[in-house]
Amino acid sequence: MNKIKIISTAVMMGLILALTSCMSGNGVTAHSTDISTETVSSSDGSAVVTDSSGSTTDTAANASGDAETTKKKNKKKDKIVKIKISAAGDCTLGVDSRFNNRFNQKYDEKDSSYFLKKVKKVFSKDDLTIVNLEGTLTNSTNRAVKAFTFKGKKGYTKILTQGSVEAVTIANNHTMDFGSQGFKDTKKAVRGAGIKCFGYDDISYKTIRGVKTAMIGVNALPSQGKKDAYVKQLIKKAKKKKPDLIIIYFHWGIEQDARPNGTQTHLAHKSIDWGADLVLGSHPHVLQGIEKYKGRYIVYSFGNFCFGGNSNPGDKDTMIFTQTFTFKNKKLTAKNDAKVIPCSVSGVKYTNDFQPRILSGSEKTRVRNKINTRSKGMHTKIKKNGSLT
Repeated sequence: MNKIKIISTAVMMGLILALTSCMSGNGVTAHSTDISTETVSSSDGSAVVTDSSGSTTDTAANASGDAETTKKKNKKKDKIVKIKISAAGDCTLGVDSRFNNRFNQKYDEKDSSYFLKKVKKVFSKDDLTIVNLEGTLTNSTNRAVKAFTFKGKKGYTKILTQGSVEAVTIANNHTMDFGSQGFKDTKKAVRGAGIKCFGYDDISYKTIRGVKTAMIGVNALPSQGKKDAYVKQLIKKAKKKKPDLIIIYFHWGIEQDARPNGTQTHLAHKSIDWGADLVLGSHPHVLQGIEKYKGRYIVYSFGNFCFGGNSNPGDKDTMIFTQTFTFKNKKLTAKNDAKVIPCSVSGVKYTNDFQPRILSGSEKTRVRNKINTRSKGMHTKIKKNGSLT
């Protein structure tokens, strides 16, 4: 009987040694442990190892987690760049001397920093400020035969630089008030001051933190006779420089009209269809509505801004439009952070002191409501904080 027990024990030990040898032969080392393990299949087919302590390890989940970690390490971090643009309306830095000389007198009394002092806090915090320079900066006496001709001193560019204005469009119906010489002098004065000057066939480019912006200016009044084909050609020309952002500033519409006409709407929509990212407008000398079309904004008319052409305009309402463009890996995203800042062309109500100011209180509300009314049907609305929905 004892012999049988000894033999049975020997047989059992032999089987254990054989099994251990087999496992070692397959590259698996057997270790002595107090915890036994069992491998079972989970419901999704992945291997789950269970030990005698009751804990489990999902091998497929571990592999997936490791792969995700590696993927994140290898993936380049997205580069986000934000560019803030501010725009305003008609800036006539000078006078028609046949009617008055008040703007020039104000310049002599004050200095160049006076005129945009009350709005500089907006312009100085953006990346690019654009206005319409409506008039000439020249010594020419070759006055055009027309109702109003505007001229200022070449040194008036200091008004723009002191006010943190970086770019101007000169595509308007007063750029040629003093002939080709006045036109050349104006461009020379503006560019000499380090300000981007664009309009007609001249397209300006400005690169900000690696983002290239193209600026196009078009005089679309009937007298110019240049419409769809001309605008399309300019946008096509700009695209050859591979800009990341295209802004087009039109001179269009009918003076004193509160709503854009068919030509304005048509050209604005076509410009966006052809690649423009922001459409701006001037000439009516009053505020018109703001439209959102295919995710892009159209500001049909700003009205006057720093305007030396009228010593006391009946409608002093104006605005500053700002928009922050967000680029992800140099691609423009759908996020459009736009805002309207209601303003007046003058620091006082009873006259024009040529110092535009930001409105507050009931006046701010009134102008905001005015723009909203004129934007009816244009898919935009200005909220109380000025942001556009």
